[in-house]
Amino acid sequence: MTAPDPGTDPFLSPPLDAEQLALLSRYGQERPTTAGQVLFREGDRAYDFIVVLSGAVSVVDHEAGAVRELGTLGPGRFVAELNILTGERVFVTAVVREPGSVLVVPVDRLQEVITQNQDLSDVIVQVALRRRQWFVQQRVGLRIIGSRTSPDARRLQEFAARNRLLHVWVDLDTDPAAGAVLAQQGLGPGDAPVVLMRGGEVLRNPSNSQLARAAGLGTGAVPPKTFDVAVVGSGPAGLAASVYGASEGLATAAIDSMAVGGQIGTTSRIENYLGFPVGVSGEEFAERSLVQALRFGTTLLVPRTATGLTPHGDDYVIRLEGGDELAARTVIIATGVTYRQLDAAGLDRFEGTGVFYTPLDGRDQIMPGDAVVIVGGGNSAGQAATSLADNGHPVTIVIRGEGLAASMSQYLIDRITRHPAITIMSRSAVREVDGTGRLERVTVEDLTTSARRTLATAALFVLIGAEAHTQWLAESIELDSHGFIVTGPDLNGQARTAPAWEKLGRDPYLLETSLPGLFAAGDVRSRSVKRVASAVGEGSIAIRFANEHLSSRTSPAATGGGAAEGR
Repeated sequence: MTAPDPGTDPFLSPPLDAEQLALLSRYGQERPTTAGQVLFREGDRAYDFIVVLSGAVSVVDHEAGAVRELGTLGPGRFVAELNILTGERVFVTAVVREPGSVLVVPVDRLQEVITQNQDLSDVIVQVALRRRQWFVQQRVGLRIIGSRTSPDARRLQEFAARNRLLHVWVDLDTDPAAGAVLAQQGLGPGDAPVVLMRGGEVLRNPSNSQLARAAGLGTGAVPPKTFDVAVVGSGPAGLAASVYGASEGLATAAIDSMAVGGQIGTTSRIENYLGFPVGVSGEEFAERSLVQALRFGTTLLVPRTATGLTPHGDDYVIRLEGGDELAARTVIIATGVTYRQLDAAGLDRFEGTGVFYTPLDGRDQIMPGDAVVIVGGGNSAGQAATSLADNGHPVTIVIRGEGLAASMSQYLIDRITRHPAITIMSRSAVREVDGTGRLERVTVEDLTTSARRTLATAALFVLIGAEAHTQWLAESIELDSHGFIVTGPDLNGQARTAPAWEKLGRDPYLLETSLPGLFAAGDVRSRSVKRVASAVGEGSIAIRFANEHLSSRTSPAATGGGAAEGR
């Protein structure tokens, strides 16, 4: 094993100091350890926060019967990773290497520590995030084994990637070891796709919900109570609403049909977000926001799809796929958008095996040096182009317009213009995709001359915008002609003079829909600014309006006492 680098190895982060240890000791218990003692193992559903007081603890995983040491922790260092905050199942084993003693803090008491002590919370969260990235680099996690031509294999891979589950994709088509891995489980290629969980559990073609439950994601039963705020959608707007709602003491539930992070979680890099001068990846942005929301006590329900909404007195009931219902006094709709698709011959044959709608989805399926084509002229297309080009991929950007200035930030245009690996084809459109088994070429038409040109490519990224995800609300609230949610002063006169508003004696708030206490934030809102910062702002402002609406309600359940009972 390569010698660890104190500058990069998260297991060698500075030890906790005497003051931090003294604080933690008030929440935990000191216990002796013996050599070879297992503190927790792969596959466990939960574990306690452990600090090494004396001796040493090794973190290992097992693959094909072999033990791989990932790091060793000495006195003052804690044995925990990000899953202690997110609730995912354990994917490594902690075993005592040198006898001594440890401080064991129950995970529920750890939440108290994180909430009450900012300095210690910062240390724990920062190290946990660094260790998560370290494990990604070391290919730790569950194994997804399947063919890239299998829709179910692609679905599982996308779900794991979008939820940032530690996983390794094992491709039956290209990886010689894939068959052997299946054989060790008594399975063959015909049984794929297969998910091998850490701890030995084998899932044969599980649904997204089954994989989520096995991995320990937020798929628990819907709590039988009325929340103060239900946030539907967990992109930047929904995450901001969840964080601000929970941090202000509101009982907050967050619902998402796929993953925490929404579209931003698939963005390669955000470089114009205030406070991040060198940028931040969409994955990191989503991961940190999730930890914040959970830290403040948000109830997370993922993957759960909202299928309808009904007023119930002054409250609302959200119907979920599968028949469950969630009750809330206020609701914030932040469902974002769904991706638009190209009208190109052969496209459906390669979706997920060469045709992708986010850069993240195709990350594991293109080889070093492969040429790629991007369709789209917005910021997401520009970010994907520069990221792929910086990683050695020749990139061709195809746009219908004359240039990028109308839809892309100038800093990205400048970078694209200077990059030798990026080519722009303006006034052009992709008309056909083709290949044998996998995508190999696309045909592009010049919209001025009608001339066609074939480009060799291993991947086509379609980044041409999206449509509002509001089909489930069509009969409930006012939408504009494109399906986006109308709010505040943009509501029609009939909506603003409805009896519900007369009862309240006020006009709808800026982000309020045609129903009182029902708000919209982010890209799903009509006339919104399609930027991460504005979505985050709207999510936080929606919580302010939700608070004002709750405080103005006249029933006892809405003025404070009822809200406390709901928590």
